[in-house]
Amino acid sequence: MSPSVMTRFFSFVALCMVLFSASVNAEKKEVFPGPDGSEYEVHYIGFVSTFLDKEVARQYNLVRSRSLGLVNISIIKVDKEGKRKAVGGSVQAEMINEIRQSQFLSFQQIVEGDAIYYLAQLQYKEGELLTFDVTVYPEGGTQPLKLRFTQYFYND
Repeated sequence: MSPSVMTRFFSFVALCMVLFSASVNAEKKEVFPGPDGSEYEVHYIGFVSTFLDKEVARQYNLVRSRSLGLVNISIIKVDKEGKRKAVGGSVQAEMINEIRQSQFLSFQQIVEGDAIYYLAQLQYKEGELLTFDVTVYPEGGTQPLKLRFTQYFYND
């Protein structure tokens, strides 16, 4: 992967985190106890796929569409000394719409240097509030990490 594509992808993720964090005035993560005094941070964000740069979407075989969104999950292990490290694992999520229809999402793992992301595409309707029940099984973890979040999806 070319350095310019990596730079754009990281810039995009950072921009999305800033935009969405600013809109809700809170960081989108949950912290869970880990083994031996460590912690796991599960970071999450949902956004419309048209926010992706065309070249980045092509690189990861993602479709840009006004009716498709993305969920991005990452797992960070923080040891008892405070050292942070991205870890792999398994991510499962069920998406539920406002009329209680559900769909399981399929995540692909993206590894770029020290960063590890899990991305899933989903279909949505304009202005729809979706609920995500996420279960993460981090490498080295002793139990599943479960979280729930909601996200409105609007066309750009």
